[in-house]
Order: sequence, then structure tokens, then C-alpha cells
Amino acid sequence: MKRIACLHGHFSNISLLADAFAPVEMDMVHYVDPGLLLNSEGNNALTKEQSQAKLVEQLNWMKTSDPDAMVITCTQYAACLTDEVEATSSLPIFTIDKPFFHEITHCSEPQILLFSNPATVEPTMTRLREYAQTKGLYPRIEVNVMEGAFALLMENKQDAYREAVKNELQKLSTGKHHAALSVAQLSMAPVAHQFTQETGIAVSHPLLSLVSQMIQKLNLKSFA
Repeated sequence: MKRIACLHGHFSNISLLADAFAPVEMDMVHYVDPGLLLNSEGNNALTKEQSQAKLVEQLNWMKTSDPDAMVITCTQYAACLTDEVEATSSLPIFTIDKPFFHEITHCSEPQILLFSNPATVEPTMTRLREYAQTKGLYPRIEVNVMEGAFALLMENKQDAYREAVKNELQKLSTGKHHAALSVAQLSMAPVAHQFTQETGIAVSHPLLSLVSQMIQKLNLKSFA
């Protein structure tokens, strides 16, 4: 059985990933450190170089569990992963956003991409644009940021956080019928899934594409 080491910026992502991979034969080891999230703004904000060094430190920590692969579920940590670190890693590294980039860059419709964490927007969109350019793709993406919502999650007010995300999706789906909807962060995936079930309005999220890619590339067995 393959072992996967998982890096999270918030403990709530553990259950989201565990549920998504429940039908898959694998052993998951979870590492949680919100340090990068807590030091992303203000006078104590880490520089780009410090953030990248922090991620390398985390990856070395995760390797102590002797995994077959590593996955980064936090978009802020994922944004710190350089091509050099990924290329020189002895283990496959999966990020929550890269499979998602493939999905949304191949969408021909105008899209609205919803973020709850403002600090994630710039590095995520930079990575997305770079990914799209390497594929010769030019997706039409409008960024929407929920001000103040991410603080609810960091304060462990998960019900209030999910309600805020749901309300924002409702507002966006009502106001801009021409645009496809997507949420950028794993923490919003359950709300996106529930919203689609309740309204019939499709909302893309990173979790589905991540699971699909990892099963394929690691040759994992699924019992679903």
C-alpha cells in the first residue's frame, strides 16, 4: 500500500482529503502548519524567499515518514513550490492547484474564480497564467475575492465560513449567468459540491481534479 504525506495549512483540510480518497487504497500521513498563512500579511509577513524556504523545510519534514509521494493542499504553500524544488525532488509532489489549472485553462467560457484568502490570489494567478502560457491557452478568468471570509476559517468558525461561501456563490450565480463558476481553495470544495447538488449549477473545485490525477499517476486502486 502506498503512503502519501499531506501538507495542510489548516487542520480542516485533513477530513476533506480523507473523505475524497476514502475509496482509494492508500495510507495518508498528515502534517499541519498554519505558519505561512499566519505570517502572510502585516509587519511580520514572510518574503517570497522565506516562504519558499519554509516550504522546503516542510517537505523535508514530510519525508521522514518515508512516503511514496507528497501532496500540498494549501494553495499558499503550493504557490511557493519552485520548478527547481519539484524537479530535484526524489518523490512526486502534487499540489492542490496544478490539476485544477489544467481543468480551468481548457474551459472556453468566461469564468469567475472565487477566492476566500486574499493572500493566495496573486501567487495562484501568477502560477495559473504561467501554466496557461506554456500550453498556449488564454482562459477568460475574472477573480472574485471574499473579504474577511478566510478569518472565519482561521478562527475555526467553519459553519460561518461555509455559509459565507454559499452566499457568495448564490450572488455570483444570480448576477453573472454567462460565466462558469469555480472556487480556488480546498476549504470551499464541500460548499461548491453542496451548492451544485442543491441548485444544479456546476461549480468546479480543485479536489476532484487532484484525486483523478493522483490515482492515474500513482496507479492507485480505487474501490468506488
